[in-house]
Amino acid sequence: MKKSKIIGAVIGVVLFVIMIAGVTYAWYTWRSNEISISGNSSCFIINYEISQEIGAADSSKSLTFGDSYEDGVYAAVTFGLNSSCTSITAKGNLYLNTNSVGTDQEILGGALKYQVVKKNNTTSELVDAGTINSTGRITLLSDIVLTAEAGVYTYEVWVWVDSTLVNDSYVNADYSGYISADAEQYE
Repeated sequence: MKKSKIIGAVIGVVLFVIMIAGVTYAWYTWRSNEISISGNSSCFIINYEISQEIGAADSSKSLTFGDSYEDGVYAAVTFGLNSSCTSITAKGNLYLNTNSVGTDQEILGGALKYQVVKKNNTTSELVDAGTINSTGRITLLSDIVLTAEAGVYTYEVWVWVDSTLVNDSYVNADYSGYISADAEQYE
């Protein structure tokens, strides 16, 4: 009889511990949904100098046919780390977001181009180019290494219609888009 009471007591304690663990987990799970985490960093620099909107850099210009990206419209972002943040390294990404192309989907037929130009005070470098074939987000540059030593760069994202590839379907076509960027510390 004593042996069965000991076994019953052990089983009772184990069940009690399991029940308490389950209730604690359920309460923790329920409470964790109420947590909101946010923050900022004085080290990251992401500054849309003029506007994120494509074409806002020069409001007198509209999207037209051209021979190079310089015939198009652009938006610019300054991207890097603050010079006082020498102990960290980060990676960043640059995106082109196409909102719409109006009612004419033909503009996505191959002649709508983009060009990314990386600039600082002394240099200008073409770093990416491509064709806009759909609405939505295109990753232009990924894993851009950001360090205080590398400095801060301005990235211009140009959009234009390549005149060597157009046909009548591009006349009076609309384009709406903007750029965006993000960065994340990894060291």
